[in-house]
Amino acid sequence: MNTEFLIPLENEILGSYAFLIVISGLYVSFKLGFPQFKYLFLGLKILTGAMDDKGSKGQIIQSQSFYAGSASSILFGAVLGSAIALSLGGVGILFWIWVIGILVAPLRIVSSTLAIKFRTKTPNGRYLAGPMYFIEKALKANWLASAFALLSIGTVFTLGGGVPILSMTYIAHNAFGSKGLIIPILALAILIYVNLGGVRRLGRFAGVFVPLGIFLFFLFYFRLFNLMPFGKFLSSVFDNAFKIDSLATGGFLAFLSIMGQSIGAFCITIEMGIGKSAGVSGAVRTDYPFKQGLVAMLPPIFEATIIATLTVYLLFSYNAVALEDQLYLLSFIFGFKNTIPGILFVSSFIILGMVSMSSWFHVGQQNAFYIYGEKFANIYRILFLGFILTISYLYIKLGNDILLYIFNVGYTLAILTSIPVLVSLVILVKIATFEKNKYFSETGVKYEVFKDFYILLLTILPKNLISKLFGLFTYVRLPRFMMIPILKAFAKMYKINLSEAELNITEYNSLNQFFTRALKAGARIIDSGENAAVSPVDARITNFGEINESTLIQAKGFDFSLRELIGSEKYWKDFESGRFITFYLSPQDYHRIHSPFGGKILGYYYEPGKLFPVNDAAVGGIRSLFPKNERLITFLQTDFGKIAVVKVGASNVGKIRVTYDDNIVTNTWIRIPREHEYINVNISIDKGSELGRFEMGSTVILIFEKDMIDLSPFTKEDRIQFGAVIGNLKKK
Repeated sequence: MNTEFLIPLENEILGSYAFLIVISGLYVSFKLGFPQFKYLFLGLKILTGAMDDKGSKGQIIQSQSFYAGSASSILFGAVLGSAIALSLGGVGILFWIWVIGILVAPLRIVSSTLAIKFRTKTPNGRYLAGPMYFIEKALKANWLASAFALLSIGTVFTLGGGVPILSMTYIAHNAFGSKGLIIPILALAILIYVNLGGVRRLGRFAGVFVPLGIFLFFLFYFRLFNLMPFGKFLSSVFDNAFKIDSLATGGFLAFLSIMGQSIGAFCITIEMGIGKSAGVSGAVRTDYPFKQGLVAMLPPIFEATIIATLTVYLLFSYNAVALEDQLYLLSFIFGFKNTIPGILFVSSFIILGMVSMSSWFHVGQQNAFYIYGEKFANIYRILFLGFILTISYLYIKLGNDILLYIFNVGYTLAILTSIPVLVSLVILVKIATFEKNKYFSETGVKYEVFKDFYILLLTILPKNLISKLFGLFTYVRLPRFMMIPILKAFAKMYKINLSEAELNITEYNSLNQFFTRALKAGARIIDSGENAAVSPVDARITNFGEINESTLIQAKGFDFSLRELIGSEKYWKDFESGRFITFYLSPQDYHRIHSPFGGKILGYYYEPGKLFPVNDAAVGGIRSLFPKNERLITFLQTDFGKIAVVKVGASNVGKIRVTYDDNIVTNTWIRIPREHEYINVNISIDKGSELGRFEMGSTVILIFEKDMIDLSPFTKEDRIQFGAVIGNLKKK
């Protein structure tokens, strides 16, 4: 194989592209206030879904867009780009890949923000987006938008179709010994299947298989290879960061030339500036374009700091700096084909290749539709599928030369495509700045590093499993000499008033039994007013007020949907424009739940969900927290109207039990949503009677029908005890 041909494009073209990327990235970073440093954890928090709101406009969620938009660059592109950069600039180039990868990340913020800002929604609910739309609408340059769309289609065919299909075929032939058109035919089947389901199916497809591919790569990377000490490797990187190979013979200009080629090769393989991720971002479910922009900046940072580091680390450990040595190492990797780790490691590239082609195919459809509507989009689909088969057949007949040719044509078109995009991003960064200010001012979101990191941990940790394990511990009955000190320490830590407990602390046999303790008779007085509704719990009032049609307030800047919270299709509309009050139970509080008023229990709705904590940090940092968490809603019919008693599960044990039905136990191993109505059973309950209990702290939300209650004049953060008046019910 002609290894020199592996380096895409002429040196001058790569260098010019690198210069344009760096200057654009530096300018945009400055204008946005270097968001890659300020908002990194916030972007990660949004990616995890902590800030997602199902009521927003769009078709896919942030994580699906992240995976679909970066499938072609997050592994294959970053690995190839790092390898080429290493061959050109030596091990020291990794330091500059880190710098440039972080520096240019805000370009993705601007492109994705603009994509959503100027996206178009068709009558059938489909979203159309991409650089052509913001070039046309914001710059009023229709000719430039059309030129971009045409160039982009060429890039889609070569870089998005030819490169991945030929790379996957090359890998399959050499690693698994597959013959003929097996991989191309499989790819066509996947493309047709994903395309028939639209961007939603693409999002789901990417959301499953990209994490799987990345997981396999990381898992077997460290099992298959014998790597040099990482400290020694880093020392070599920093020692050579300012000693690019040609510096000794060519001086500073040669240093810049090699730098430009190396950085240009890396940036083009991770698809910087060509607008592909913007085409996917345009379908994201969000009401604030800048919110998705923060997620879009993450892939280049990950690719530069993680994947590039692992690639150069592997190659340098095996002395594979030159391209010839890298190809030899590739043959060595293919030699693992008879081992399961080797098969799965190589398969990770094929898995991401399949998703990559699907994402590119979607982007190409949007460009074709922009040029000449659905008719041209249909022609594009046929041509793309035909191109895949044709180029694969030529590869089988002609060998690697066709692969290398497609590489060069694809990267040439990609660089040409990047020119109108990068110019537009620099000009339109002011719109992204406006959207940034709008997002932070209207939502109340703050970029607090430690808080964002805390929310990030909450989101990625296996909350339900941890709660299960902690729950098992709370049920354990230890010997008295061990249990009593634990209970006393727990009571002291949370300042629990032991004088109100029904039993002496020495009489409780487990932590769970103590936590769900009953009160002494007479410890609480239940208001006997004829129309007085009472607090169902000992708690702190964290929010209350009117329901704005079907929206409730979670915290400042955070609203959530009544329908998502209640779940029941039968009852949720009864509470539109009603009133609500939210009670937060800390570990200090008495954790049994009582009926706020007398009436008949109509039924319940159970929704399995996450078990996020419900403390102030989580409530103020995770959008739609209550609808995301496990919930059990009891519907109570009173003489004044209906009341929904929403019991929200939380971290740790997370179980909710009720007194009116022994069959209801939440947070079990197998959980499915269910709704039940008591038709032939009359279940009456008196005001103040026990309704259920939490096994660890959580939240209760009372929801009243419209014009049903005048809430008492309390304020947020007021503490209230079970039985105290929260408002007076009135006949409608």
